[in-house]
Amino acid sequence: MFKHGFERIDWGLLDYKETLGRMLARHGARVEQKVCDALICVEHPKVFTLGKKGGRENVLLTDDQLRERGYSLHQVDRAGNVTFHGPGQAVIYLVVGLKERRMSVKALVKAVEDSLCQVCAHYGINAKGNPEKPGAWVGDSKIGAIGMAIPKKVTTHGLAFNANIDLSDFDLIRPCGLDARTTSVAEQLGKTIDLGNCFDLLYDSLAENLHQAEDTISHVPLEK
Repeated sequence: MFKHGFERIDWGLLDYKETLGRMLARHGARVEQKVCDALICVEHPKVFTLGKKGGRENVLLTDDQLRERGYSLHQVDRAGNVTFHGPGQAVIYLVVGLKERRMSVKALVKAVEDSLCQVCAHYGINAKGNPEKPGAWVGDSKIGAIGMAIPKKVTTHGLAFNANIDLSDFDLIRPCGLDARTTSVAEQLGKTIDLGNCFDLLYDSLAENLHQAEDTISHVPLEK
């Protein structure tokens, strides 16, 4: 599926390490201009990831306790602190060439944030962005997270949207290093939603908002 030149790729429920390898391979091919921009839809088994700001201190279990409970832990190169991925969460990785689309980093983040809020609105949920804390927030509770990197002016990583995810897993961390509550669409509505339809909505909104974010490049150099 393509919209505005963004290929949709679906990987289903996939191990995080396997996903990371595939995403980085796609990134390398995009840098070499062998493939087009992509929005990759995926779910993960239970995993904690640590961003560039670290965050191991914000995981409230030892390594042994993590293994005993079936969690994996990975250090990655995206922005931000610790986050959690698990079944019932819609994750979309963006592999997008900013230079060719003349897209600024600020416009990129806003496009992703707007997409999260628009999908919330589809479900009747009033979510807003926060300039100091990127993501989508329902009051003081976080429903969507954003964390990306931009090596060689092509994005990696992306967003995580809490659709039907088990929120109790977030009790084991301080998400993004913040003492903030996490919520989900299922909690807000009192029922689960169709995750496939949720991915459809996110992809459509992202492709449209990213397209609108083109030609916003500033004189501030992108991260190399």
